[in-house]
Amino acid sequence: MNADRWLLVVLVVGAALAVLRLAVGHLRATPDARPAAWRTCALVALTLASTVLLFRGLLPPPVAVERGTLAVLTAGAEGLAVPAAETVVALPEAGDMPPGAERMPDLATALRRHADARALVVVGHGLDARDRDAVDGRALAFVPAELPAGVVELVAPDHIGAGARFDVRGRVAGIEAARVSLMDPAGRLVSNVEADDAGRFRLDATAREAGATLFDVVVHDADAREIERVQVPVIVDAAAPLRVLLIAGAPNPDVRALRRWAEDAGLRLRWRTTFGGGAGVGDAPALDAASLAQQDLVLLDARAWDGLGAGARASLLTAVRGGLGLLIHTPQAPSAALRGWLRSAGLTIETGRAVDWQPDVGPDDVARLRAWMGPGSDDAPFDPLLAGEAAPTLAYLPLSGGAAAPGDGPSGMMRWQEVGHGRLGVVTLADSWQLPLAGRADLHAGLWSGWAGTLARVGDVQPPRFDGEFRVGTRSTVCGLDADARVHAPDGTTSTPVPDPATNDCAGIWPTVAGWHRVESGAGDWPFLVRADGAAVSLHVAALQSATRALARASDATPDTMTATRPGRAWPWLLAWLCVTAALWALGRARAGRNRVPAPSSGA
Repeated sequence: MNADRWLLVVLVVGAALAVLRLAVGHLRATPDARPAAWRTCALVALTLASTVLLFRGLLPPPVAVERGTLAVLTAGAEGLAVPAAETVVALPEAGDMPPGAERMPDLATALRRHADARALVVVGHGLDARDRDAVDGRALAFVPAELPAGVVELVAPDHIGAGARFDVRGRVAGIEAARVSLMDPAGRLVSNVEADDAGRFRLDATAREAGATLFDVVVHDADAREIERVQVPVIVDAAAPLRVLLIAGAPNPDVRALRRWAEDAGLRLRWRTTFGGGAGVGDAPALDAASLAQQDLVLLDARAWDGLGAGARASLLTAVRGGLGLLIHTPQAPSAALRGWLRSAGLTIETGRAVDWQPDVGPDDVARLRAWMGPGSDDAPFDPLLAGEAAPTLAYLPLSGGAAAPGDGPSGMMRWQEVGHGRLGVVTLADSWQLPLAGRADLHAGLWSGWAGTLARVGDVQPPRFDGEFRVGTRSTVCGLDADARVHAPDGTTSTPVPDPATNDCAGIWPTVAGWHRVESGAGDWPFLVRADGAAVSLHVAALQSATRALARASDATPDTMTATRPGRAWPWLLAWLCVTAALWALGRARAGRNRVPAPSSGA
């Protein structure tokens, strides 16, 4: 007989003796000293209940669990119910462990010690990069903890050109009526909005000088208290200036405005305007294969295209397929010949009726508008009277077909399509020259710079791809590196990325200090930001949860093959036993239900 049965025998014998003592005592008592029947019955019932609860507390009933399932506790698992599993392990970042859980240094170690685990249940904020590879295709379910209040999504551009407008988008969680602001590196307010009902926001600003800078996203609650401040890395590329060829079919104000935009943006511009009859002005070369190979982008209005011969059109299309960017400006509906040529190149477009459009002029406060537009230049200084002044209303023909270009304009204003190695686009905005004439050269530049950046020829040197955010003490991935790449930290140390054997061109790095780091290789060098371990906590937790959800998959086993049992929790039974035993003791001491024996009278 095993120990469980011996325990049951001892408890049953003890309970039987206690009940027998109560019954005998009740029956043998004299009528005037006999306790009430309800008292004896209550004592018997409490004795039996105490015995049963003590047995269950010492030997809890088993609970059903999934065979081969490993519950993994991560950071934030405190307060969450531990799922039914054969084994429960806690990773280093998890807090207090529940009874029966094992502390493990990482998930790989836990899986080596419990090799029969075929499914995982992750509880808390999710798995770090250190543990995700160890999942190795196992079934995984995720029980997420509640996200901390703050910024949980943040999207900013990786690389932008000087003078370009850029957006910072994201989502706030856990804050009612949150107000989100964008501060420039000098601490000036650039943009602020109130998050929508889903917590989403969109902020915009303008890039300045080339280099790596830090903007700040600041979140305030309804009482204007600062809840969180998150750094946003903005890298303005110091790339070689674009080589742009501008050809117009007739003199017009748009040509003058585009020439000024190209000069202010530092582009290498060659241009030509024709007058008819073979006459023209400008220094643009002929549209042949040799000259087009020396350009990154061709800006061509529809009238100039109509004047091209078949050979020039064929050279243009061949150059686009080889990598050239081509943008055709057609404020009026394109001709049938132009539509057919675009269709033969792979861009099929349709135009609608003209629509009026008024650009967003930015903040109406002078200080914020100055931060938004920049200080201006010697010949075009910042004008404080522009604050709150409406921009001119422009017209365009809505386009459908192709892809919409990112930027400040409506999605139907410019459409484009990849053609071979190059890109071909059409824009229908009319009279954009009115913007710089009204003092808003920044709005004009934002439009044309965005379109030029979308279509221009891609350089031979491609920057590396940085996978997600970088954080001290966390493994991060960089792809597209040369074998001789090195990482330079702000404290002067240099490390070598460790190639990932599971990929062709990716490598892992483990930053140890926060701040701007630099990847250097034979092709160039690129900065990237490493956050401190305690910075942007909400954003980090949201990234962990998103990465863990991406690993989730159902088990292939049937329910019958996964059924198993493990001992249940003892403390609820022991707590109930303590309460019942206390009630039994209290009733045994109480005088309720006892008959009082009259004291004998003394003789006179």
